[in-house]
Amino acid sequence: MAKLGRNLFRNNNNNKKMTESGSREKDDEFVFVYRSTSFDSSYEQILPERWQRSVSEDQGTLRTDPLNKETFKSYLDTDGRLVDEHLLREAVFRGGVEKEIRSEVWKFLFGLYPFQSTRRERETMKLEYYFKYQALKERWKKVLTLLSPPGSEDEIDMHKNYMTLQTDRQNCNNVQIDETHKEVLKFQGDIYANRQPLSNSDKLMKKYIRIIDKDVPRTDRDHPLFAGDQNPNLVLLRDILITFAVFHPDVTYAQGMNDILSRFLVVLQDEVEAYWCFTLYLENVYTDFLESGMTRKLDLLRDLLTEIDLELMQHLDSLEVGDLMFCHRWLLLSFKREFKFDDAVYLFEIISSHHLELSSLEAERVCQQEIAKDFQRSAGKERNNCANMNKDFTFELFLSATILKRNRAKLLKCLDAAAVFQCVSSLTKQMEVKVLLIEGEKLLLSYCRKSVREVL
Repeated sequence: MAKLGRNLFRNNNNNKKMTESGSREKDDEFVFVYRSTSFDSSYEQILPERWQRSVSEDQGTLRTDPLNKETFKSYLDTDGRLVDEHLLREAVFRGGVEKEIRSEVWKFLFGLYPFQSTRRERETMKLEYYFKYQALKERWKKVLTLLSPPGSEDEIDMHKNYMTLQTDRQNCNNVQIDETHKEVLKFQGDIYANRQPLSNSDKLMKKYIRIIDKDVPRTDRDHPLFAGDQNPNLVLLRDILITFAVFHPDVTYAQGMNDILSRFLVVLQDEVEAYWCFTLYLENVYTDFLESGMTRKLDLLRDLLTEIDLELMQHLDSLEVGDLMFCHRWLLLSFKREFKFDDAVYLFEIISSHHLELSSLEAERVCQQEIAKDFQRSAGKERNNCANMNKDFTFELFLSATILKRNRAKLLKCLDAAAVFQCVSSLTKQMEVKVLLIEGEKLLLSYCRKSVREVL
């Protein structure tokens, strides 16, 4: 029998005895799974150290306490580098982050700072971010002044909700920097801003600014950061949204972006950092705000639901809601409106950890465990793989499918589309976030195993 691959098989030169039942033994690097076979006793199936769980065990889910300050500090070396990105992402996925350190952790999680950056490098980057953002904001404000001079009807309409609001201009005075260095950074920021593409349609710019001006006053007004009349934080929200829209002409602004941004402002408590984290996040998910992107995402959810619950999918099709548009808000806002604000933030950071995806190490480990179990059960006659797995199914899709499966009895009783929408609407803020996470993880891992078993 030919050698079957370095990752799962190794030549047996250790003169270890193989039992008829197929016993299991560990060494420093691998979990050895001996098997009786009529083919060749000189090979043994092994799993790497990171997968050292018995292949006969059922994979469970684990929710832990939030990542705390002491544990987070242990992830940093003496220069402030975060040395193990996987460990941080796993900790965030398993328990979220304590409020005390959430701002600091999010700056890594959403790409504001590289994991390998030192504290000193991050101080320099923070200054660069500040001057770049100020230059971007100043540029569009000058353009807007030319389009709508002070006192004009357009200017009054676009600013009537904000004219009396005052905000403290964020500055870098708390950072030790000489005037010469400050001038250099400002000059570099101006160059950066002038090189960025700018919306070249006056009408389009005015259009999305008007939409922003309608959406901002309605954003999370029950949260302390945005509550009350004449709240200056609304100006920060508005300025960030306009800055993003103006300098991303292919995306501009779409309703829902304000809901995403509010989370960053609440957590980071800093206009500049909120802008860059928001921008980096949207650059990865902006297709969700395009019709084609969201349609594809809903099609993927439809494909997933078809695989795991064909009866429910067929029932929704019969009611003409098989496009699953009632799940649109879940996927667009990462379930923000389905939970209380704090729970939604907790869920958002867990989804954004990207620790558990079908392309992740965790999913690969489960697949390899299932392959090993199949190999052992078949006495070496079956060598399956994960080729049947659709890695476009993201964790948030499994969470959406979990909500539908948990409420399948109610949905199956619905007799028309209106009843389905009413059923889904009734779930708002009635779900337990940790239960959803546990069951969503189980569903994803079950899919991994099923994908292996279906390969012949």
